[in-house]
This record gives sequence, C-alpha cells and structure tokens, in this order.
Amino acid sequence: MQILTKNWHKIDPLNIDSYIRTGGYEALQKAIREMKPAEAIDEVKKSGLRGRGGAGFPTGEKWELAAKTPAKEKYFICNLDESEPGAYKDRIIAEKNPHQIIEGLLIGAFAVGAKKAFIYINGHYQKQDEILKIALEQAREKEFVGRSVIGSAVDIEIDIFQGAGAYICGEETALINSIEGKRGEPRLKPPYPPVAGLFGKPTIVNNAETLANVSYIIKRGAKVFSEIGAAVSPGTKLFVLEGAVKNRGIHEAPLGTTAQELVYNSLYGGGLEDGKEFWFAQIGGASGRLMPVGKLDQPLVYGKCEYPLGCGSIFVADKNADLKDLLFSWADFFHRESCGKCVPCREGTYRLWEIAKRLKSDDLLERDRKNIEDILWTLSNTTFCPLGNFASVAWSDAIKMFPDKIFNDQ
Repeated sequence: MQILTKNWHKIDPLNIDSYIRTGGYEALQKAIREMKPAEAIDEVKKSGLRGRGGAGFPTGEKWELAAKTPAKEKYFICNLDESEPGAYKDRIIAEKNPHQIIEGLLIGAFAVGAKKAFIYINGHYQKQDEILKIALEQAREKEFVGRSVIGSAVDIEIDIFQGAGAYICGEETALINSIEGKRGEPRLKPPYPPVAGLFGKPTIVNNAETLANVSYIIKRGAKVFSEIGAAVSPGTKLFVLEGAVKNRGIHEAPLGTTAQELVYNSLYGGGLEDGKEFWFAQIGGASGRLMPVGKLDQPLVYGKCEYPLGCGSIFVADKNADLKDLLFSWADFFHRESCGKCVPCREGTYRLWEIAKRLKSDDLLERDRKNIEDILWTLSNTTFCPLGNFASVAWSDAIKMFPDKIFNDQ
C-alpha cells in the first residue's frame, strides 16, 4: 500500500503542474470550498492519524485543542528539522514531492484558523530548502498560498525558516524558541504549544511526514485511511532501513508491519547481505531500543508498545558489528547535541562520552562500570526533556543484552 511514495517518480518537484496532474491540491480545494474547519479536524481525528515524528500523538486532537483556544493569531509549523542519525525520510519527501508537505500544511492551517505558517527546515538541507522555495513560489502563483487562497476568504502565508541543524530543535518547544530567536532549548510544559506556543499564541507543530498524509485523508476520507495499517495506529509509515540489509533506503509499509517483514521481505529489506548473520535491530534511530531476533515478530506501531517506533529508522547490526564503536557513536551524538539546559543531561552525556572513549580503546577504569549504571539511571529519570532519556536507551539495552561484549567479562 502506497500513500506517500505512490507518485514520487511521476512528479517533477520543480513543476507544480506535475503535482496537480496527479490530483494535487484537490484536497485543499475540497477542505476550503466544501468543509468547515471543524469538519476538517473531525476527519483527521476519525482517520486515527498519529504524529510521525516520534511521539505518535493523535494529530486531530492536537488540532482541535488549538482550534478551540481563543486567540486573534494562531500559527502552524511543519517540523522538517530531522537531525537524528539514520533519519532522512522528511528530507526525501521534500526532495521528491514538496507540494505534498505544503498542501497538508495549508489544510492544517485552515483547520485551526492560522493565517501564518512556517516550514522549519534543517539548515544542512540546502537542496531541499531550494526545492521548497521554488514550490512555495509556484503555489503562490496558483493562489494556493497567500491572500484569498483559491479565491476564498482564507488567507494563509507560509515562510521557510532555516534552523542550524541542532537535534534538540526537533523538540517542538525548542523549535519554537529557535524561530523566536532564542536559544534552542525546551520549555517547561504546560502550557503546551496548542494553547501557548510561538509568541505566546496557539501553535501546532507537526512533522513533515504527518502533514504529507493529510491531503490523502481529506480527499479519500477518514474511513479509507483508518482501514490501512493497525487499528491503534492507522496508515502507512516511511521506514528507513540501514545497516546489514540488502535493500537499504526508504520503504513505505503499513503500520503494524513487523520488523521481521521489514528486514527479510523482498519488498523491503530483502534480508541480510551475503555472509552476514543477524544480531539485533535498533528501532527508531539513535534514540531507539535494541531488538533481538526473538522479538522481530512484534508489530511496529505508535502507541503503547515494547519497542517505540520513533522516527521509523531501523538499523540492522550483524554479528560482525563492533558494539563498542556503536556505543561510542551513540554517546558522541548525544553529548554533542545536548543543549546544556539541565545538569543531568549536560554532565551525564559528557561523562558517558568520556567512558565510551575509554571503552572503545579498551582502557576501561575499574570504577567505570558502576559509574555507567549511575549515569544511565540519572539520564533516564532526572533530565528536563526526553533527550537525556533517549541518550540512555540503547546503552541500557546493550548492557543488559551483551555485557560480555562490553566489559570483556570484567
């Protein structure tokens, strides 16, 4: 089943007419001409669409909260920051079909009553930034963006905001701080952005992949979308498969598909490369848990589950992988990307990185093993935002599953 990737090879991302020929912007016209904002929100709620950035929060409920919050100004932000290792699905959507994102953003802004919208893009995505700028200009010429959208009384302006590529700015309140010109660090919640976000106004922040689903829902109907994938988590997902699989790259599959299918089915990963034996899969990018072979049959969904899906990246490690190198790379990333707002994360990720360097060079100190346990507990339980917790996830699993590989039976 293809929703997002269906027309990727039929569309010229630099020519809006090629998108229109595949039915592009019909959903926006339907929403504005045939639906009230509350009806558009209700359709998204009924579809069961959950955020595709990692948290998996029900999209329609988020929109409804912003729509019901009284304010003269409201904002809608597309989160295209995507700074986690192994994650590049949003970048590819922007590259292959930028109007898919723009149309979903426009429908969302209409639904919540926002006249101003932003696409917050990772500053390293120069090519995608240029493509989106061209797409926005063409959409403006066609009267899909700006004053009197498609001749209606609806005004929606969209600007592109380039972030600096900081991982923390993928967190919605840090992203909002960044747009406001402040340090990219998370805010205390509540209040939540749909109530008080950008410049203190009701604000929706949705991931780019989430918004790319919206036009399909409005055009085809919530019922059609809700019957795809898993009941608790409908629709399809863009999975990024990397590591020891034969077919690395982006694969679209219904939510509820198991890791076993994604890794071994010829439609997706195609199995492991010749001569390699499966060891574990990391589900959800650098912040994800490690899944052993005995757990591969678990459905991958958003909601309560043993292995959170996160951004949808799956790294497959074979038995020749160097676990100490992987531990160092995870620690190095989170140490580098900690915003420094809270002491547990700022100091904890740094201390873990120092130990990871010694571990990598087989120079582990006698006290390091106990210190690792203390650091991981601190990161898991005391940090201001989820980044600190994320830094501990893969390490905690690795120590439980493969202590002999890490400590050399010390």
